[in-house]
Amino acid sequence: MIVFALRHAERQAGGADALSSAGKKRAELLARMLAESGVRLALCSDAARTQQTAAPLVAAVAARGSALELAEVRADGPDGIDGHVRDVLKRLRALPTEAVAVVVGHTNTIGPILKGLCGQDPAAIAESEFDKLFAVATTGAQGMVTLMRYGEKTT
Repeated sequence: MIVFALRHAERQAGGADALSSAGKKRAELLARMLAESGVRLALCSDAARTQQTAAPLVAAVAARGSALELAEVRADGPDGIDGHVRDVLKRLRALPTEAVAVVVGHTNTIGPILKGLCGQDPAAIAESEFDKLFAVATTGAQGMVTLMRYGEKTT
C-alpha cells in the first residue's frame, strides 16, 4: 500500500477553518501531483481546511474518469485525537495491499499516523510548515517513509 500523508494547506488568518489563497494554490498543486497516482481514498478530519485541501484532488481524479472517495474521520469524538488516529489507521489497514490513499491531517495527527503505519516517527511538523508531503510504502506492519517538499517553501 502507498499512503501520501500531509498537513492541510495554509489556512486563512485569524484561525478561520478555511484555506487561504496560498492554501488553495498548494491544494491545486497537490491535485496535479497525485491525480494520476492511482489514489482512490482520501481520509480527512472533520476540519473544513483538510477537506478543502483534498477537494481539488477529488475533482482531478474524477476528471480522469475515476473515483476518489473523500472520507471524514472525526477528531472531536470522546477519544479526541487518539481516537482519530486509531480510526484512520483502522481504515488504512483495511485497504488491499495495492491501494493508494491520501491522509490530510494536522500537525498533531500526521506523525502518530505515520508511526502507526510503519513504526517510523518523522520529524515534527511545525505550526508554520505546510510543504511537507510524506510518502509511505507499507507491506503489513513494515514500511518506509520518504519526506518530500511541495509548493512554496514554508518554515
